[in-house]
Amino acid sequence: MKNVVMKLFFVAVLSVLATSHAFSQSNQQDKETEGTKSSQVIEEMPMFPGGEKALLAYLKENLKYPAVASENGFQGRVIVLFTVEADGSLTDVRIGSGVDFYLDREALRIVKAMPKWIPGTQDGKPVPVKFQVPIGFRLNY
Repeated sequence: MKNVVMKLFFVAVLSVLATSHAFSQSNQQDKETEGTKSSQVIEEMPMFPGGEKALLAYLKENLKYPAVASENGFQGRVIVLFTVEADGSLTDVRIGSGVDFYLDREALRIVKAMPKWIPGTQDGKPVPVKFQVPIGFRLNY
């Protein structure tokens, strides 16, 4: 039974994450220019090394459904917000929309453990970009 729940869970995670680009923050970044605020379109958005398939594989391999959350029937989608810095590191990792303490903590853990991303670029130069990834937790009884 546990294997069935875990397989269904991973299918749900993969289906939610397959649309992560739709949940990515707008391709705009605020920039201070001579004391006035303007918007800047990001030419190339950040990318997990190896692309979306590699991100899904990373999550499938490393995500652990918290036992307490499973036992209590907690499920849902956690939105994790972060900044992909110009060097590809992830900073300011936080919950944008949470479900439960244990699911939120697992989503934060897995994002904080990610390798460096390929940074977004503007005018051919790497720039920090705010990003978000949905991580789905679903139980099937």
